[in-house]
Amino acid sequence: MAMGKKNLILEEKKFFRLPLEQGTFCLLEKTLNANSKFRKPSYYFRIETTVLQFRNEILTLSVKLPDEAKRLVYFKVTQHELLVSCDFDTDQSYLSRYAYFTLLDQMGYHGKAYFDKYYWPDFFDSKTGRSKFLKIFNDRRGLDIYLKSKYPSFYKPGDNLIDLLIGNELPETESKHEIFLEEDPKTDYAIGFALADTILTSFHSNHYPFLVPFHGVLSKDRERIKNFTSFHLNEDDSSELILSQNQKELTNICFKMRELAPISNADWQNRFVANEEETEKGKQLFKLWKDAYNLILSQKHLYFFHTRGLKYVKGKPSRSWMRPCEFGKEIPQLVLKKKDKGDYFQIELLFKVNGKLNVPHYPNLAFFIRPKSNWLKKYLHGSFNDYLVTSFFANTHYKIAVLKPHYKGDFENFIKGLAKRYEIIES
Repeated sequence: MAMGKKNLILEEKKFFRLPLEQGTFCLLEKTLNANSKFRKPSYYFRIETTVLQFRNEILTLSVKLPDEAKRLVYFKVTQHELLVSCDFDTDQSYLSRYAYFTLLDQMGYHGKAYFDKYYWPDFFDSKTGRSKFLKIFNDRRGLDIYLKSKYPSFYKPGDNLIDLLIGNELPETESKHEIFLEEDPKTDYAIGFALADTILTSFHSNHYPFLVPFHGVLSKDRERIKNFTSFHLNEDDSSELILSQNQKELTNICFKMRELAPISNADWQNRFVANEEETEKGKQLFKLWKDAYNLILSQKHLYFFHTRGLKYVKGKPSRSWMRPCEFGKEIPQLVLKKKDKGDYFQIELLFKVNGKLNVPHYPNLAFFIRPKSNWLKKYLHGSFNDYLVTSFFANTHYKIAVLKPHYKGDFENFIKGLAKRYEIIES
């Protein structure tokens, strides 16, 4: 059966179904063996497979076994199963040896193979076999599948959505009184505070954002710090400085933040997902940010620096890393903008301050949200749930699309849950 550009339509009864590992698109060799009488030979057995095309959700490969003619094998990936067919001797009750050895070849030495790359349910036109959403390249370097750049990331059935936490809301702490900046002491030295941040999705990340005090030498006009002298990591580091009561309280909170900040490094293959213990530490740390916020707003010398890990928060601050920043006193209000784009809905996360809509800066900063127009201005979220929602949308650069056939069910319930808390603008 010559494939070329011909659309491929196989009857459902022609597919043999292999269960994927729960919550993944991984097929294990032991699962394959449990569904077949064939086994990997103990001797070297040459299996030659070639990807021919990916059309109408079906991946077509040719397989060549020693001293045998080439055969065609077909894969279709669903949410829970891998559907397999062959142009010889495969149906819903039997898996041919050609299909078996093709799958075995996909697993290599690892004893498992992942098929998430080919999971694109309903993204193809069943009449033509083509997809308006995808770019598909097949050359000698292999098959590549990309979402076209004009589309945002798509939700697919089975993708993880977030559950908002119950009982973690905190009273709003937006100041109802005017906050005055404290004056520097009559010395050449002044204390400042830096937001130590790292991107949680980075392989190097090993802490939540926290505040760290430091001291430095003032400029002649006493308006800025010209030289950074040392981070303060314990009470003794500031014993020779003159601190106001606010600075003493804030410094003590900083030390508590530092204790809660460490987390496990993200796996280089996967984005950071907090476990139960890290989520609880995050909630406690967020509460400290809330407790400290008015004290922070009273300080003159506020900075931001990207740490690339906790090991860099020690000794003398690197001048090239320290950036003056501003903390907004307003509580940002999250807003969801839902657009009907014909074949799909697009959900975009925005936030509102003083009635003005803002596009968030990417990447996101845990516990805070920043406008794209000025990433050094930071607004502390009103609740830990706001942070969870922002982090979820940040995974798709604050825009997520969902095909209309996929909207009903889990995704619609997810949006309804958000609508109870946040404004939704429909257009």
